[in-house]
Amino acid sequence: MRLTALLLVFAGLSGIAAAQIPATDPAGQYRLLGTPERSDSRCIGRPETPLCAVETLLACFARRDDALCWQVWRPPGAGTQLFPGERRPGYWWSYRVAGAEQVTADEAVIAIAGRNCGLQIAAPDCYTTPAPPTRYRVKRQNGTWQVVDWSSPPGMAPSALR
Repeated sequence: MRLTALLLVFAGLSGIAAAQIPATDPAGQYRLLGTPERSDSRCIGRPETPLCAVETLLACFARRDDALCWQVWRPPGAGTQLFPGERRPGYWWSYRVAGAEQVTADEAVIAIAGRNCGLQIAAPDCYTTPAPPTRYRVKRQNGTWQVVDWSSPPGMAPSALR
């Protein structure tokens, strides 16, 4: 009886963790990331899921916003300014989830195919060819998801997450 109850609790928890992994976006369907009012993601700055952590990191670079980076990524020399100098416009970026894998309850890998859509001083122009997917490894740490590392091997197929 106790074993059955424990198995049911574990199965329920596994389902919750697995539910956080995003579905792969259909080919040709892209999300837009740029200014807060024009980004498709509604969880940037709140890394409550693996995809929210990745989107926060992407927004950090697209918006040139150090604070977003520090929320989800701990690079060497943490605390230093990543975007020193004068304030320059950020970039429009479009992306799609090319693949996702739950490694453990506290670790996942998300592959993102993206393309630069120009500076945020004009309307997004997203007709460039997407780059091969970048693979982001995220881990749950202290209740939030953190980007541990990422890599973009040339020619990586979207299904080749490991």
